[in-house]
Amino acid sequence: MKKTGLCELPRAARAHFIVAWVLCVVALLLTAATWLPGPGKVPLSAVVGVVFVAIFPVFGVALLRTLFSEGGRSLLGRANGGRMLWFVWSLPTGLKCAYALVFAVLLLAMSTGGGARDARTDEHGNHYYTRWNNTTLRSERVALTEAEYQEASRAQARVFASGAALFHAMGGFLVLVAASPAALPHPRARFA
Repeated sequence: MKKTGLCELPRAARAHFIVAWVLCVVALLLTAATWLPGPGKVPLSAVVGVVFVAIFPVFGVALLRTLFSEGGRSLLGRANGGRMLWFVWSLPTGLKCAYALVFAVLLLAMSTGGGARDARTDEHGNHYYTRWNNTTLRSERVALTEAEYQEASRAQARVFASGAALFHAMGGFLVLVAASPAALPHPRARFA
């Protein structure tokens, strides 16, 4: 089977794929910025919020594009697992490595984002988060120091940015699926 290339995509699909991957790279860079030492110079939460909200149009349109395409119908579904694996195997090596990088960054971000609390600042400038107390069956405020607040904010931005990177990368993948030829040979067909 011929490898799937960016040049063979229709113009609209190619633009959609590029937008999805540009946003994925931005999300990966934002994830990496949360690991940098020192006080943050960039308001990470605002930029991460923009990249995260961009998931809805980019991934949503890619999903719709896939659901209503011949390529999507021939690759998706319970009976087409072998065809989907064959399609993934036919992707260019650089693209497969990029997807592996996105998954690795997501796993690393999730494992180091354990301090991702919903940290807030009240009207007096005090930092806190709320937690559920099982003994009193009520939520309670827990005070945070400035350093704890910064770390909790970074961890939260890390989790959201890595999640956005995954959805943007999967949006690009769905664009490729939608543009794939409808009649893909079954993997076992080459051994017959």
